[in-house]
Amino acid sequence: MPVIWNLKKWLVLEHNIYRPVDLQKLIEEKAGVKLSLQAVSSLINNEPSGVRFKTIEALCNALDCKLSDFCDVIPHSPQEKKQRLEEVGQAQPLYGHLQESTDNTDKEDSIFPDPNHYGQSNNEREIS
Repeated sequence: MPVIWNLKKWLVLEHNIYRPVDLQKLIEEKAGVKLSLQAVSSLINNEPSGVRFKTIEALCNALDCKLSDFCDVIPHSPQEKKQRLEEVGQAQPLYGHLQESTDNTDKEDSIFPDPNHYGQSNNEREIS
């Protein structure tokens, strides 16, 4: 799914903004948010791999626009979707690895408590 990030071009055409420092000042004045010059420069000059919603909110408030004014997400064509599924074989996790374990030892090693036994001691868990 291609993401089209046109912030740099859109800033020039719609707001006559060429330099990251100008956008940084505008965001601070109009949205009340301080972004580092490096972060602003990266947003302008690169297609980000991820952007926080708060950053998008600050950009849109400062520029009085919508995200769709400078960013677009285009879904894959049916052919591209089919080709991708054939290449990978099955759906893959987006981040990290999925663990499908029914083994109780994994639950005990987890940093997250079992919600069914929340607040019980280890002895009480063994009884139930």
